[in-house]
Amino acid sequence: MTRQGSCPVAHGPAGLPVIGDAIPYYKDPLTYTLRMQERDSMVSVKLPIPFVQVTEPEAIERVLRTNPDNYVRGKLYRKFSGVMGFGLLTLDTDQWRGPRKAVQPAFSPQRVRSDAREAVGATEEVIRRWTAHAASGDVVDVAPDLMDVAARVLGMALIGQDLSRTDYTRAAAIANKVIFISTIMGLPAMVPSFVPTRYHRDRKWANRVLDGIIHGVISSRRARGECGSDAAGQLLAAGLSEAEVSDNLRTLLLAGSDTTGQALTWTMYELARHPQARRAVEREVDEVLAGQAPAPDRLGELVQTTAAINEALRLHPPVWQFPRDAVEPDCLAGREVPAGTTVLLSVYGTHRSPEHWSDPEAYDPRRFLDDTHDKRHKHAFLPFGGGRRMCIGKGLAMATLVTAVAMLSQRYRLRLSGAHTVRSGQYITLFPSGGIPAVVQERT
Repeated sequence: MTRQGSCPVAHGPAGLPVIGDAIPYYKDPLTYTLRMQERDSMVSVKLPIPFVQVTEPEAIERVLRTNPDNYVRGKLYRKFSGVMGFGLLTLDTDQWRGPRKAVQPAFSPQRVRSDAREAVGATEEVIRRWTAHAASGDVVDVAPDLMDVAARVLGMALIGQDLSRTDYTRAAAIANKVIFISTIMGLPAMVPSFVPTRYHRDRKWANRVLDGIIHGVISSRRARGECGSDAAGQLLAAGLSEAEVSDNLRTLLLAGSDTTGQALTWTMYELARHPQARRAVEREVDEVLAGQAPAPDRLGELVQTTAAINEALRLHPPVWQFPRDAVEPDCLAGREVPAGTTVLLSVYGTHRSPEHWSDPEAYDPRRFLDDTHDKRHKHAFLPFGGGRRMCIGKGLAMATLVTAVAMLSQRYRLRLSGAHTVRSGQYITLFPSGGIPAVVQERT
């Protein structure tokens, strides 16, 4: 929606004194997001930390691409530092450029092709587990197996360690929760850290696990006198301080593994629910791969598979919202934004906007295969963000996802358990609350 001239941002419900509309928001943030979107594509939301929810692609483009210098990470991102430290995700652009330039070679196309081969081994490990599951016919939660693919690929790519089936995966999930509580919810984080609340116990345990992994990598490489060519090696070779290396590795691991794992989990879930889309992927992998594992240079041929993943990313964007603070007054899609305003770019709301997506609640990968996708506003679909701060790991994430979905679809189908309704939980990322209980079935 493009508006001429300039007008104030629409107001959401006033709510209660001090806490505003916090109760309905905290009860169901995703439903609340869509309710506010029905009011307008830019709405002022009153919470303990108020913000303007943005689901208008034109406004998002201005924030991320055409006027990014006016928008800093801001007050909400500062609260990320308790878990992520000060790294690529949390630093503003003037501080971000150095670490970004240092680590960029670890995400070059050549390096991504090399790292993508790890996805084959990671998926083969899941196939071994699923062979046993298929033989038993039991209902199993397949989500941990799918998360392990990402933990192994990203762990090997970033620090040279397989992080699947370790405390890391639980620590990453807790970190995701802690960040959301400290930024959006706020109240549990206000309790002094010496009080042994569940929030503080979880935060401290996750930090100990992450510190142990990362400091172990740094100390072992310095002891050997060899940096390596992965992300850890590039950061060490750049001469950054130990704190800078640690914070940036922590950011890359947490931002990369959880998002990729959740995207894979949601894709397999949606294919299980939609036989027509599943059969299209199966026909493609059978014809293109002929029973072989996908080589990195053949992933581009798997267009149906990629469309299935993109549609899952549309409905279940792993990072479903992220903030910026306006430095100076601005006009976003015809709305006045005063200096100091926190704008919360809602990927979830944008991806489900009926103004930009026909039948937005439906899972239909065909929308990424026709010419309507090319005509759609480029910032109507932003699972990896946009502008100069677009996710540095996008290439590796997509290579991992296409490889895993293709290989699993060659061998198996999932039959979801009718006894369990899969619902979306939300912290910093979207995840299936209660997992994905399913029966693994061999294709015949």
